[in-house]
Formats: sequence, structure tokens, C-alpha cells
Amino acid sequence: MVWIGFRLGSNAALDESTHTRRGVGKSIAKGALWTLSIRLVSRSISVVSTLILARLLTPSDFGVYALAMSVYAFVELIRAFGFGTALIQNQDATDLHYHTAWTLHFLFSLVSSCLLYLFAPLAADLLKEPELVSVLRFMCLLFLIDGVKNVGIINFQKHMTFDREFRFQLSIKLTGFFVAVPLAFLLRSYWAMLYGLLSTSVMLVLLSYIMQPFRPRFRLDYWHELFSFSAWLQVNNVLNFFNRHIENFMVSRVAGVAAVGSLSMAKETGQLLREMAEPINRAAFPGYARVNKDPARLLNVFCDVMGPLMILGFVMAVGIFSVAHLLVPTLLGAKWIHIVPLVKWLALATLLMIMMSSTNNVLIALGRIRWATSIIVVRLTLMVIFLNLFLPVYGVLGVAYATFATLSLVLVVAYLVLRRNMGLGLRRVVYILYKPGLAALAMFLLVNGLFPAHWVGEPMPWQLAQLFAAVAVGGICFFLVLGFLWVLESRPEGPEMQLVRLVHTRTGLLSFLLPGGSPHG
Repeated sequence: MVWIGFRLGSNAALDESTHTRRGVGKSIAKGALWTLSIRLVSRSISVVSTLILARLLTPSDFGVYALAMSVYAFVELIRAFGFGTALIQNQDATDLHYHTAWTLHFLFSLVSSCLLYLFAPLAADLLKEPELVSVLRFMCLLFLIDGVKNVGIINFQKHMTFDREFRFQLSIKLTGFFVAVPLAFLLRSYWAMLYGLLSTSVMLVLLSYIMQPFRPRFRLDYWHELFSFSAWLQVNNVLNFFNRHIENFMVSRVAGVAAVGSLSMAKETGQLLREMAEPINRAAFPGYARVNKDPARLLNVFCDVMGPLMILGFVMAVGIFSVAHLLVPTLLGAKWIHIVPLVKWLALATLLMIMMSSTNNVLIALGRIRWATSIIVVRLTLMVIFLNLFLPVYGVLGVAYATFATLSLVLVVAYLVLRRNMGLGLRRVVYILYKPGLAALAMFLLVNGLFPAHWVGEPMPWQLAQLFAAVAVGGICFFLVLGFLWVLESRPEGPEMQLVRLVHTRTGLLSFLLPGGSPHG
């Protein structure tokens, strides 16, 4: 998953550096594999759930739910200090740090619940959706339940015991699925999704105490230390909230709740990549934190992570862009056909978004939180400008255009920041991007040449066959072109070699591509 290619030198310092880099890389690779497994299984459950709910509920149902989640996320900013991130970043955190983090989380959850209950009518008036009052007051329970969860579960990530987190997350996800889907058949309402949320919150709290021996207590010994680190994280979280949700509020006022529902479904369909990439970034952060005292080592680990991340990013983002005209009508139904352009452009925007999230993780690991905050401020400012330009002209599709334009410009800023803080050179960036980029371009041209239009009116099995054929052809094309470009480079160490080793280990194939004919090189 994560490749470690580093030439050994003769001196002890270089040997130590190489050993550290390989050790961190292996830890990240193992963690990424487990967290990717978590995400794949969770995503599979979500896809099945979404396909069922999309045929039972209306765009307006999804719109009410999306608006409620946006308001909930806004109130949640009160407790979004990132205490868990602080515990991971502080390799010397004691039990008292954990007790303090749990106490602060509980207190802020209590405040959040009260405020959401009080301001629910105001939010409904501002967003012109009366049904939000009862929905938001119901969601107060989520704050109360989540407020007592065991802070010890942060150790799954900190200590990279992602196998345990796999069981933890899978149990939670299955609980929500088996509650929401049957209720959707009975209620035919967004309340089915809300009851699903409630059930996952209850299960999360129960499992947090069953699977973690740590028992939190009310203590505030280290509140000042936690706040000194988390204050900037709080600012980041506030800015990130507006980056993620401002389009929902603006679309609601400009185009109505049904348009918000369309946008929500497009994000669910088109941002599959983000769900797949998040585990890699999640596993990488504690790895970055381990070498944060040495920017040169951190740069090497960062590039090792970005290699496979960009292969995954390009194949999925451009893949979704290429088959969206088949994917949406086949899986969601004809009533969602209007979201195809949204799905396409949001998929490409998500590729840029995962690059941004990687940048943010590295800067936080380095302790350069102000730099990370500055990038988010630039992103939010540009997003507001582009939304005001594009929404009146293109409607809800303007959200996708605004997101893509914003992230394209912000990535330039992010690169300059990384160059200043870690010495990231442009040549290294181009090297990471050019092979998967060219492979993705070839995939797009082939898929759209062979499958230019959806087989409208054909039976569902034929539509599914067309979709699966397009996905298979695109995937084969991508990896053939990627492999060809890699062979032209004389098969250097990197994510491609690691992929070949993985295939050889599992199937016995591709041994001719391995150096010396050995899977271990």
C-alpha cells in the first residue's frame, strides 16, 4: 500500500533515518490497509443503503435530512476542538490528559444539545423549512448520547490498532443499516434515516466501553494544555464547516430544499473517492507525528503516502467521471438523472480535496497549525466568491464548478506552503502525478468512446451489464497504461512495484516484473 524506497548510505545517521522511515512506512501501510478495509466495508453498506433509500424517498426527503445535518454540524462546532487529535499528536499524553479531554467533550456536548434545542425554530425560519424544528430537536439526543462516549477509543488510531477499529466501526455501521432500511419501507420518510443515526450513536457509546479498558473520570487538570493546542484546530474546524456546508445553506435559499437533496445525493455518489482516501490519510497522520521533529524525513514519508493515494485518486475520480452517465440512471433510477453533471464534477473536485487533506495533516503534524488555518481561510474566501458568481448562472451545478475552481487555486497556495515548510519540489510533485494522470486520461477516452450513452429502456440486467463492462474496461485500461509507463522507467521502487508484489503474492502472477524474479526484490 505505501512504498518505501530509500537508498542506504554508509553513515549511521542515514541508516537510522532509513530505519525510521521504513518503520513508519510499514506502520502507515498496515494501518492504511485496515482502515481502507473499514472504509470499503462501510462504504459497501452505505451504497446498498443509499440505493434502497433513493428509490423509497424523494429529493425533498434527502434535502430536509441534509439541511438538518448541516445545522447539526454548525452547532457541533462548539465542541469541535479536536481533543482527540491533540492526544494523538502528544506522544507523552497521560491518563489525566484523557480524563480532561473526556470531561471537556462531555460539557461541550451538553451545551451543544441545549443550544440546538433552543435555536431550532430560528434555523427553520432562516432556511425556510418548518419541518426542521422537530427534526433538530430530535437530534439533540445525538449530542447527549455522544457526549458520554469513551475517549479511550482514540487509542485505536494513536497506537495504530486498526484491526480493533475495524470491528468497532463495522458493528456501528451495520446497526444503522439494519435500523434505517426497514424503517424506510415502513415510514417512507426521512425519519428512517434519523432513527438510523440514533441507533448508531447508542451502539458507538456501548462499544466504546466494551472494547476499550480505559475508564474516563471528571477531571480538568490539563484543560489549559489541551486548549493551547486545540484552539487553532477549533478555528480550522469552524472554517472547514463553512467549506463543507455553505453550499447547502446558499442552495436552500436560492433553489429550495429539493435542490439541496439533489446536491446531497450527488455528493454521496460522486465523492466515493473521499471515502476511500480518508483511511489512508487517517492512518498516515500518526505516522507523520512520529517523525515531526525532522522535516526531511516527514517529506519522504509524505511522498511515500501520496504515491498510492494519487493512483487511487485518479482511477476512482476519473472513473466516476467517465461512467456517471451510466451509474446514476442504472443504480439510482430515472428521477435522479439530472444529477449526472453534478456527480461528474464533484468527483474531480474530490480528487483535489484529498490532496488538500493530505497537506493539512502534514502541517498539523509539524505544528504549523496557523499555516493550515491560513489555507482554509483562502479556500473559504474563494468558495464564497465563486458560489456567488456561479449559483445564479448555473443553479445547483454551480456548486460543482465553484468547488473545482476553488480547490484548483488553493492547491497552488498549499504547494507553496509545503515548499516553504518541507522543501517540497515541483519536480517531485510532477513525478507523483504524471503516471496516474496519463493513465486516467487514457481510461476516460476509451470508456467514453466505447460507452457513449446509457441503454435507456433496456431491462435492468442489461443496464447493469453495461455499467460493469464500462467499469471493467476502464480499470483494465488504467492499470495497463500505468504499468506501461512504469516499465518505461525501468520499474523503479514505488507504489507500482508494491502493487506488483501484492498481486504476485496473492496470485503468483507478474513475477517477470519483479527484480531478480523475487517478490521481495
